[in-house]
Amino acid sequence: MEGYKVVLTADRTLMSNYGKGLFYGFIATSPPKGYPLTSPWLLFRFVFKPVKADLKGRAILAPQGLRKIEASLIENGVVSSEELVVSPPEILGKVIGEKTKIVGIEAIDPLGMGPASTTMSGTYGLIHEESYTAWQFRRLVTSEVIQKARNKGVKVVVGGPGAWQVGLDVMKRYGIDFVVEGEGEIVAPKLFKRILEGENLETPIRIKARFDEVPSIDQIPLLKGATVGGVVEVSRGCGRGCRFCAPTLRRLRHRKLEDILKDVETNLKFGQNQICLHAEDILRYGSYDFTVKHEKVVKLFQKTLEAEGIQSLGPSHIALVSIAAYPKTAKTVVEMTLSKLNQQWMAFQTGIETGSPHLVEMHMEKKPYPFKPSQWPEVVEQAFAICADLNLVPCATIIVNLPGETEDDVIKTTELVEKLYPYKSLITPLLYVPFQEDSSQKKMRFIEDAKPYHIELYRAVWKHDMKWMKALAEEYSRGNNLVTRFFIKFFVWFISTYANKHATKFFEEKLAEKRKIKEEIALVPSIKV
Repeated sequence: MEGYKVVLTADRTLMSNYGKGLFYGFIATSPPKGYPLTSPWLLFRFVFKPVKADLKGRAILAPQGLRKIEASLIENGVVSSEELVVSPPEILGKVIGEKTKIVGIEAIDPLGMGPASTTMSGTYGLIHEESYTAWQFRRLVTSEVIQKARNKGVKVVVGGPGAWQVGLDVMKRYGIDFVVEGEGEIVAPKLFKRILEGENLETPIRIKARFDEVPSIDQIPLLKGATVGGVVEVSRGCGRGCRFCAPTLRRLRHRKLEDILKDVETNLKFGQNQICLHAEDILRYGSYDFTVKHEKVVKLFQKTLEAEGIQSLGPSHIALVSIAAYPKTAKTVVEMTLSKLNQQWMAFQTGIETGSPHLVEMHMEKKPYPFKPSQWPEVVEQAFAICADLNLVPCATIIVNLPGETEDDVIKTTELVEKLYPYKSLITPLLYVPFQEDSSQKKMRFIEDAKPYHIELYRAVWKHDMKWMKALAEEYSRGNNLVTRFFIKFFVWFISTYANKHATKFFEEKLAEKRKIKEEIALVPSIKV
């Protein structure tokens, strides 16, 4: 079997369309052991169903990042479109052959070290088992088909947003030759070209994109195929400078509208009629300061909605401060989208992170701009109220154990969560994860190291999510495949009944236990020296 010169792939948690529910991908941050309803037998049948491939082994859908590398290799003349294949992991044996020189693998959370995985699984999470993301990445990279090819001289290259997790020790254990860290549109073609030309390169080695290797807007190529979730990149980077966030390390760039629309058309051409416009803050499209350019944002949605065949449209992320400061823009694009596509509501990811002005000023002072850090709790509540009026649903995160966190900070966050109770939304607490080693910050186990005030916060979040979870699951799952919809509805029913009873009891017992310890300590007489 000849195979393809370059094979690009990703593990099963990434190479899935999640039953047409992109946000279900976050379930992969949980462990395959410990939660009855997230067992592999269930998830791989109902949620993480594999993407389809054509007779040549080409995936019909692939992660957006993998598609960018595919396009950059072809556009830079490293390989032709006939020499490269983006393929699902299940059929690698059909596309890796005698001609294969490189297997490229995208990694989002390869060791389960991201904030969501750290919170749900692993050493510090709810269940002390490795996450699906870590398990499936290891299973793919160390698979017989890949390692057999590697023994014959094929080079294994790993890249993507999670590349920072893969150090030299892991590379040696897993059999990885190269790790590319950073944006890959310029670095990857250079590396692949050197490998294909037979250059004798030292391995294993980690390659980090230099500042002059960060692609400009014109160097970000157009998609060659459809993406998982219909993700179309609109902007890259953020610029607000939050100290705990990886995207803010990237230089802010906005793609040309015509390029965005071409990527939308490519998705529609290959049958992906659900489009997700990806940016760290979709309302800042076209703006290089912290303002919102109303006309540019409206035109982006207007032109996207004109694409023939589109059935649903939404953003990946919106900053709450943009909604609070520019409600007119939010109102215009949401109403335009919902009326045009007959959508019931639009969901997006966002970061509350904390209700403490003290922590905002310490770690994310530009996050509330044009408002002040002291106004952050009011900004969040105002944005949620606007969202409720517009049928715009925030899926928000808060961060636990930020450096410098005090009891008062957590209490303020709890108070903010309680104020958000009337607004349809989901809130998820995540453990703080530094993207660079931070020896000064003590790591925290989500449950075992939680103080009483953390438990109070968890209880407030749980109460909030229990209020809205059923309605959101019912409405969001209407666009899913039937089997996925059935599973999600059953999953939510299980959580809101059985799991809710146990969670409520757990919170009460934990708080009672902590109070008892506190009372016993108070009874111990102090010793005067």
